[in-house]
Amino acid sequence: MKIAIIQAILIVLAPCFTATGQEKSHFFSPDKEQVFYGGFTAGGNFSTVDGDNYGGYKKAGLVAGGTVYVRLLPKLLTNVELLYSMKGSRGVALKNSSYTGDFFERYWLDLNYVEIPLMLHYTFTPRWHLGAGAAYAQLINAKEEIYTDQPVTIDPATTTFNSTDINFVIGGGWQIGDGWFLMGRYQRSLNSIRKPQNIPIWQNSFRQFNDLFSLRLMYLID
Repeated sequence: MKIAIIQAILIVLAPCFTATGQEKSHFFSPDKEQVFYGGFTAGGNFSTVDGDNYGGYKKAGLVAGGTVYVRLLPKLLTNVELLYSMKGSRGVALKNSSYTGDFFERYWLDLNYVEIPLMLHYTFTPRWHLGAGAAYAQLINAKEEIYTDQPVTIDPATTTFNSTDINFVIGGGWQIGDGWFLMGRYQRSLNSIRKPQNIPIWQNSFRQFNDLFSLRLMYLID
């Protein structure tokens, strides 16, 4: 099964890398007169929630949407995106209980957002650019569960997450083919994603932040 998955990924990516040797041009060459670039991007988020007492970027989720670049100066670009972004956390902890002895406590948190990042990029070479900015995210839905030695009911009405999330964002891209880019990004919430009184008492925290890395493919239309 794993071999089949790897083969499928290679088949999907093969056209991107094959095109590298036959590029028409580098998209962000300083001497190129084109001002606007539009396209789409898709990939995976690897996220955690800082403050849930678990740690590790164990939650994998989809990130996908549209992207637009605008050239401001020969080597300076601005970029805005409209994304569907899956964030959250996965936790596993070995604990001991007088009821069950040693057991694995498991925690699930799914946070799904519509997100609008706005970034400023500098093109170090015609194929490589790096940027920073901020992202505004609107929460679509949230789901939180825990499995432990005693039944725990998480009431969404009293553990509510904030409807908006503002993130600091840094990231960059490398052109790997004719219109294809490999993109990497790190982002983190600037403010707690829910109020202190809404954080479950067993998490023993007063602030929580979305924290994630993402790896994506981006295609721009020339």
